[in-house]
Amino acid sequence: MRNPLSALILVAMLALDAGFVSAADIARLEWGGFVVEDDSSNGWDEFKSVASDDGRSIKITFSSLDAKADGATLEDRAGFSGHYDVVQPVSESFSRFVATVEGHVIKSGAAVTRLTVTVGSVEKVVEWPVGENASEKFSRSLDIALPGEGRLPSPFLVSVETYARKDGRSDAAYVSVDHLTITAANPQVAAK
Repeated sequence: MRNPLSALILVAMLALDAGFVSAADIARLEWGGFVVEDDSSNGWDEFKSVASDDGRSIKITFSSLDAKADGATLEDRAGFSGHYDVVQPVSESFSRFVATVEGHVIKSGAAVTRLTVTVGSVEKVVEWPVGENASEKFSRSLDIALPGEGRLPSPFLVSVETYARKDGRSDAAYVSVDHLTITAANPQVAAK
């Protein structure tokens, strides 16, 4: 091959004509401020929300979103919900989002620990099995499909609920959420 650079440019041009998209071709998502609608954790002023430089993800950091059942407390829950007003460029669509939830869990015996995460209009549940002990820092990725047209719902709802319950056969149940990161996946640009 005489000119490898020419061949590389030709391959890149063919890829773009075939519908492949590079990161530079994608417009930026603009995340508005988070509007708190409900906060039973009493920590509404103790969270922060930061968008990535490319606008593809938003990370919410919590300081006190936890549920603890121990001692005389048999059951506890805490929730946090609200929405973003997201500006999505008309030429851009996504097939899915990935919500990554990180935190800590401690449970024993028949205790129940559960997280309920809602992104857009899709609810996902993370639960640790009854009868198993757990004491760990966790990170769970939840795949959330968007409708066929790939448009984000507006307003873009986000909620997290922690739940813990113990009974006479278990000593304690505790679950907390430190971070929730929502990342747009599989971006596509409409044909020109």
